[in-house]
Amino acid sequence: MKPMRLVCAVAALAAVLELSGCATPATSQAMTVKPGTTAAVNPKFKGALKVGEVTGGKDTNPLWTSQVDNAGFKKALQDSLAISGYLAPDAGAARYEVSANLVSFEQPLFGLTLDVASSTSYRLLGNGIDRTFPVTATGTASTSDAWVAIERLRIANERSILENIKAFINELARLPD
Repeated sequence: MKPMRLVCAVAALAAVLELSGCATPATSQAMTVKPGTTAAVNPKFKGALKVGEVTGGKDTNPLWTSQVDNAGFKKALQDSLAISGYLAPDAGAARYEVSANLVSFEQPLFGLTLDVASSTSYRLLGNGIDRTFPVTATGTASTSDAWVAIERLRIANERSILENIKAFINELARLPD
């Protein structure tokens, strides 16, 4: 095979592989913080939060691109708050409610390294507090994470929301007692 034909054949194969997969939604497990990755728990909010409404997410269309849906984002936020020591054991006994609105979710259309930026407005309400926390975070995935672009995008989505939740939890830790 001539070198130019070989290059064309490899490019065609890469294009087929790139287009052959179906988009899958971000998973709550991958968006959940790991123990010890956030600041120490703020005693004022320890075991005192519940998660209210989570909005702004989108369902994934398997024929298009991976997205973050509201249910997955809410589960990741709840699990992250629990791991970090903030979630009330009984939602009825919670003194504060956290809601989240995914304001923007910027995804690239193509690339070898994909950066996804998520901007979320978190609201902490209860016990005389009504405070909003605007948080923007970026998640990155490269070909070393996944060769197929739609998988790289899902990973970048998950990392963006993970970093977003982590930044919010760190904001809670910095609030005065």
